[in-house]
Amino acid sequence: MTSLSQKLNPTRFTAMSGVMAAMVGYLLGETFTAPAIAAIVVTTDRFILASHEGDIGYDNFIGSEANLRRNWENLIEAAGLTDEERSEATSLYNLRVCA
Repeated sequence: MTSLSQKLNPTRFTAMSGVMAAMVGYLLGETFTAPAIAAIVVTTDRFILASHEGDIGYDNFIGSEANLRRNWENLIEAAGLTDEERSEATSLYNLRVCA
């Protein structure tokens, strides 16, 4: 587990929802929940739908992309990441959500 994965691990944040923990796992390429998110799609109106491992289709509504981005940025701030780790976390978000 990388230092980024350790610092953003949902077990460090007792108020983190299960959905956010699953999204953090997806963004980091880790498994923190069961079932884990296997893939997401961002709709044209900027909502996020997820597919869990073993699912066919994207039938799990996550919420708005703006809300996820805000939560991700708040998590990065709370985790006390270094500048390098912040850059990596932002890159992962952009790659996994915005691509």
